[in-house]
Amino acid sequence: MSNASLLIVTIGIVACLTAAATAVRSVSRIWLRHWVERRLSGAQTAALYLERPQRLLLAASTGVAMVVFVAGTFIATAVQGGVLAHARAIVLYALALLLLGQLVPRAVARRWSSVLIPVLLPLLRVAEFVFMPLLLLARTLTGESRRDASEQQHTDAEALEELLREGELEGVGEHTEIAIIEGVVQFGEKTLREVMTPRKDVFALSVATPAIEVARQVAQSRYSRVPMYGESLDDVKGMLHAFSLLEMEGDILPPLRPVTFATDGMPCNDFLFTMIRGRSHLAVVRDDSGATVGIVTLEDLLEELVGDIRDEHDEPVTPAVPLPSPEQPRAPRA
Repeated sequence: MSNASLLIVTIGIVACLTAAATAVRSVSRIWLRHWVERRLSGAQTAALYLERPQRLLLAASTGVAMVVFVAGTFIATAVQGGVLAHARAIVLYALALLLLGQLVPRAVARRWSSVLIPVLLPLLRVAEFVFMPLLLLARTLTGESRRDASEQQHTDAEALEELLREGELEGVGEHTEIAIIEGVVQFGEKTLREVMTPRKDVFALSVATPAIEVARQVAQSRYSRVPMYGESLDDVKGMLHAFSLLEMEGDILPPLRPVTFATDGMPCNDFLFTMIRGRSHLAVVRDDSGATVGIVTLEDLLEELVGDIRDEHDEPVTPAVPLPSPEQPRAPRA
């Protein structure tokens, strides 16, 4: 085999591996599952990808790296001449590799992923078999096996999100309904840290504040539940409900209601059920050291599921497009 033929072969191998990895990342997981269920060509490899996606993609990356290394070594030893000749050969090969081995295969694979997968996906199995020792070493050093287990937990959620997006594109389901379902799917992946009101934005009052001043500030704040603290916000004593102020006698505050405490890393879905079971509407969120980092309300958690919840105390939102009055006829549809 001539030198030029060998370099063309290396570029071809890189192009195939790149196209295979790009195609398998571009196609829908729903489509891959359908492919496996119908036992089409390459279904076994598709099933393997659904189980361990990082393993096959790592095999493709390893194959590309090894082929480029071999080609670079060959150029360094085969090219005759001085430093300038070697540099010219390496630059030309790098440009050809970038264009024909990376950019073009990726563009083609994204455009025709479903057509190319039956042909290219088995190539990933070959790469996995050839580079198995290197893959095992890389997985051991990077902890890839542990990540595979965590990624598997999100497979069903990701598949459902893809199904929702495909359904929306095909006109199946209203946009609001799909948004709510997506909120439910993503809700289980969020922690209280992501939905809480941070400490700097928390409206709270000291228990040493005179009752009349507390009533005035609560009325101005328009919050119905206010955390009450001792020396600092790290020492929350309880919660004052605005309606309790109606029962206030003289300059004595009504009894404080207990609050729920939670850590900022707690999953939202778990804590939502905790608040519902405990009939709690406000919780103080702490970090691992016990310092208060924010508060979260039952309304905050519900809004993560169904979107913005507005009541009679919220400012009305002006619609972007003025709505017609009852007397004004609607414009006919085109």
